[in-house]
Amino acid sequence: MKETVNGRTLAKWMAEVDANIGKRFGVSVHDLADTNFWDMWQDEMTPAEGADEALANDDLPWLEREAEFSA
Repeated sequence: MKETVNGRTLAKWMAEVDANIGKRFGVSVHDLADTNFWDMWQDEMTPAEGADEALANDDLPWLEREAEFSA
């Protein structure tokens, strides 16, 4: 098991994903549907890619979606 991926712990990576989503939509990762962030981190996704994936997997009706998410 890796303790860091690309120099980030899971906690640091998650904080960056959360900040990305918060900046773009004003919500937290905790407001979204359950997503396997562990695998995204282990697969070396960037925080922006993780945010995009989490948003794409969500089905909250009040979340306005962009045609293509951008960080």
